[in-house]
Amino acid sequence: MSTDVRAARAGRRLGAPYELLLFAFVVSGLGNWIYRLALPLMVFELTGSALNTAVVYALEYAPLLLLSLPGGVIADRFERRRILVVGDLAATVLAGILALIVTSGSSSVLLVYLAAFLLACVEPLYYPAFQGMVPDLVRDKDLERANSWMQMGDNVMSLAGPAVAGVLIAAVGYEGAIWADAGTFAVSALAMVAIRTRSKAPGTDQAAAGPVRRDLIGEVKDSLVHISRENRPLLSGAVLFFLANLGTWLVQANLVYYLSDYQSMSPALIGVVFAAQGAGAVLGAAVCPWLGRRFAPGRVVIAGTVLAGAGIVLLIPLRDVVGISVLWALIYGIGTVNMVSWFVLRQRTVPARMLGRVVATTRMIAFMSIPVASVLGGVLEQHWHNMYLIIAIAGGLRLLVGLGALLSPLNSAAGWRNPADS
Repeated sequence: MSTDVRAARAGRRLGAPYELLLFAFVVSGLGNWIYRLALPLMVFELTGSALNTAVVYALEYAPLLLLSLPGGVIADRFERRRILVVGDLAATVLAGILALIVTSGSSSVLLVYLAAFLLACVEPLYYPAFQGMVPDLVRDKDLERANSWMQMGDNVMSLAGPAVAGVLIAAVGYEGAIWADAGTFAVSALAMVAIRTRSKAPGTDQAAAGPVRRDLIGEVKDSLVHISRENRPLLSGAVLFFLANLGTWLVQANLVYYLSDYQSMSPALIGVVFAAQGAGAVLGAAVCPWLGRRFAPGRVVIAGTVLAGAGIVLLIPLRDVVGISVLWALIYGIGTVNMVSWFVLRQRTVPARMLGRVVATTRMIAFMSIPVASVLGGVLEQHWHNMYLIIAIAGGLRLLVGLGALLSPLNSAAGWRNPADS
């Protein structure tokens, strides 16, 4: 192999520390999918109750709202690699304890609920440190590529994770699947330990920024002040995602019902639609570096919001599985582009000393509308019996939100890096 070829390949790589972080992220993502599928199925098998099964999903979502802000503070106070190692080890222990309980033959639903809640508590404490560590491991000009690979890995797990989990449960039962779940978190922890380049210690850029705040409320307030006064594009973006998620989840939460009841699709055809959304998300991640070199991330988010809104409206006249699958793949591809652009905007515009808190704060704002929209979509369908009207409202809301954002601080060059700059 020539020296030139080796140099070109080395230039395309993002470095061993980043690759280990990516590997750990994908493996732990697989672990998340295993328990998210196994635990609801266990509860349904034990109780036969749809309501009891739904409680598992509620318990898995609640920690995001309860612990996001403390997770951001922790990410900014401590060395982020250590937080990720501790998070994976905690998940390993919790999954291992649950596996022991299941192996012992216990049929306690309350223990499953407790395990679901505790395992879900790791993610909001883990995620801000993970997002904050990416810019510590790659060059600024490579942030689009780095985030694209992360999002692609996440999307691949969204596509393959449930299938792997289902095969495990069928092959080795719940206890074997949960033991495997514990193993994925242990492997992820080992990959984190192997990262030789440490993430930056908190406060490395603090000398010019004043003393470190050591009270939880004060540190959360600092992040709120930052996005509301000093970094207005982030506040605009968080509000945009809040409203866009409100529209999207009016449809997403009812998609299975819509495809089965309105379009008379079999479970196999519904699976095709969901597989298409995963494939579209992977393709969306692949185009992010190209877009990032040409357009400011906030403007990409605005354009994507408008296009996704139009795509949702176009769902109304489609009746065949091919057309619906292609359109839904495009909508999810656009969603992935928006997420990667949003990550880059935060990483480039927020000081490292508060990146964890800002990630947690903006993420919580953006996700707060999801449970509301999910319930609202079901209530509207039950009251109106007209999913086509709900789809029109959802798409129209996204369109209006995107067009309105043209007048907001998000429509700026913030976070864009000119490729001509060294």
